[in-house]
Formats: sequence, structure tokens, C-alpha cells
Amino acid sequence: MRTAFLFLTSFVGFVFINPLDARAQQTVSDFLLTAFESRNTAHFDAQKTFLKPRNYRYPILEEVELRMGNDELTYEDLQYALRVRPGNPWRIRRNNAFFNATRKELELQKRLEYKENLMMRYELALQYFYNRELKAQVEESLDIISRKASIMEENLQSELFDGKDYSEAKLDQVEAIENLEETLVELNWVQAEIELIVDIGELNWADFPLIQVETIKEVAADIVTQSNHSAELDLISQQAEVARQEGRVEKADFDIGYAQIEYFPFTNRKSNYGFSVGLTLPIFNDNKPQIAERKLEELELEGELEFEQYRDSINKTREYEHLKNIIAQHRLMIKKVEVLNLEVMQNNLANSEDFDPLTILDLQEGIAKLDEVILKSRFRVLSQFVDFLYTYDALTRSPLTNYLSEDLMLIE
Repeated sequence: MRTAFLFLTSFVGFVFINPLDARAQQTVSDFLLTAFESRNTAHFDAQKTFLKPRNYRYPILEEVELRMGNDELTYEDLQYALRVRPGNPWRIRRNNAFFNATRKELELQKRLEYKENLMMRYELALQYFYNRELKAQVEESLDIISRKASIMEENLQSELFDGKDYSEAKLDQVEAIENLEETLVELNWVQAEIELIVDIGELNWADFPLIQVETIKEVAADIVTQSNHSAELDLISQQAEVARQEGRVEKADFDIGYAQIEYFPFTNRKSNYGFSVGLTLPIFNDNKPQIAERKLEELELEGELEFEQYRDSINKTREYEHLKNIIAQHRLMIKKVEVLNLEVMQNNLANSEDFDPLTILDLQEGIAKLDEVILKSRFRVLSQFVDFLYTYDALTRSPLTNYLSEDLMLIE
């Protein structure tokens, strides 16, 4: 399973995009789109550009040789010859197939890099929204605790004053301030990472509506019914094909023979020209170790592909079931909060004749804590949803969709 959004890899630190292209990108969708502009994919384009036929194709003529001979060591016995050794057509064709397979492998590697880049940005965006909402809730809790402490300080001489309750309120203030500081550190860090990627001065995602839990359930159910090609499996399969094509090139790595035109300028013959050919029979291959090595690579990759196919199937089932369980748990948590009905109780106490303001604040504090529990539960669903999308290769599927948005807007 992918790591939760609270634990991001150090990969974030060195993935950047072209600053000139990023200055205008401010929305969440634009931020996600930078996954396809990252510098860590540039070398794939450079390699694909290099893989042109002229850089890898075997020549049609491998060798041209000028010969001169003299068997009798006399001037009249002088003879000339032009020998050409043509390229092996099987090796030429198989070499072309090998590099075509290599080019496709680079495309799949780039696709997998896009997937990783996009996943990293989803995690960053999710962590930003979580810490932003958590900050607001922690500030609310701190405000409630501070009001409780203030009421107690204003009634130090009252018979109802309790020193123990007062000290607990002050300690709760300390704890709330500590929580706020930790939340601000996390929020500032993730905001700086996002701003570094999009190269803007300040984020403006205040009005971005996050996807609802009910929508997540519907989207996930739809995705599992579709055929999804795994980028990892496609890459391993193509790597096995590259190894197979390379083995075929090794098997065709032999000379097929030669063709020779001969010229006898001083002999008494009807014709001064002659022609001879030679054919090489590949009975013994001197590159058997290389052939065996390629075959071992192919077998290893085929075995890895079979294992990854099994693991991919297990992972998809596990991620989907885990998502459904977390959604069910979130619903159960909401029902339990509704059963408590603390807000109604607070209103009833506030409207009573002899209400105690400290009791009202205690209830407000309890409501704030429950809101924080629901917040963590909701973002746990969102985090698992992103892991689910990654496992099912839905993040990079066309048309590209912003799965964090409430209306599932397309990324253009």
C-alpha cells in the first residue's frame, strides 16, 4: 500500500518544473498537471530522440575489401579483386525490432514516472487541505479553552472557583498551542513544497470543493468494473520483450558470406573478369554465453511478470476492500456523533434560566473534538481513495480527471 499522505518521500525535494511555464498555474488541477512537465522525465525524451534508425541500424554492407594477388610472382600473373561482405538481413531486421521494443520500453518508463509524479502531487494537495482544515479546528478549540480560562480568572474570588479545574484549563491551553504549532509547521511545509513546484507566491485554493465520501464510493465502484492496464505490469512485459528481441539479435550475429568480383588484366583468357561467392554456415556460435544471458533475463522477467500479475490482482482487491471498510467506518462514526446530539444539548442548556457558561464551553469543546475526529476520518477515506486510484491506474487514465474535486472536473 502506498504510504499515507502524512508521510511523503524525499522524492518531493528534487522534482521541479520549468519555472517559466509554471508561473500562471494556480488551481489544483494546474498543480496536478505539472506532473507531466517535471524535469525528471526529460531524459526519456532525450533517449527517444537519440533512438533514430541512423544511430542503431546495421549497415547493408558490413565490409568492402580491395585485394591484389600474384601466385607466380610475375607481372603477367597479377590479379585484382573487390570483395564485399553484406550485412546479415536477419540481424538487421531483428536489431530494428529490438530498438523499436526499446523505444516502447522508454515510453512505458515515462508513463510510470508520470504516474509517480501525479501520485506525489495528490498526496501533497491532500496533506495541504487536511492541515488547513485541522488548523481551523485547532484554533477553534484553543479559543474555547481560552474563554474557559478567562471566565475562571474573572471569578477567582467566587465560591464556585475550583483551582484544579483552572489549572487543567491552563494545561489544556498549553496542549492546544502545541497542537496548533505542529499543525502550522506541517501546513507551512506542504504549502512551501506546492508553491515551489508551481512557482507562485501564494496558494489560493480556499474555494476548492473536495470530493464527498458518497461520491468516492460511487467512483470506486465504477472503476473496479473497468479494464485497467497496470503501468508496472506493462513495463515488465515490455522489458521481457526487449530481452527476447536482444536474444534474437544475438542468435543472428554471424556473417552470411561474401561476394567477390575478380579482374585478371594480363592472362590469356576469354574474359579478364571472374566472380566468386562464399556462404557461411552458422554451425557453431561463438556468442553462446551472450545468447544464454539474454535468455536468462527473459525468463527472469517472465517470472517477475507472472508474480506481479498475481500481486497486482491481490493489491487491487485489498485496496478496494480497505476503501469500503474505511467508508463504512466513517459513516458509523458520523452516526455515533449524531446520536450524542451535543449541539441540541448545548442549545437547551443555553436557553435554561440557570445555565452555567463553563458547562456550555465544555460542550463546545466536546463538539470541537468530535469535529476533529470526523475530519481525520474523512481524510483517511480520501487518502485511501488516492491509494486506490494509484493501484487501479486511474490517475493517468484519459481523460485526465481531478479526483479531488467534488464535480470530478477534467484536467486540461
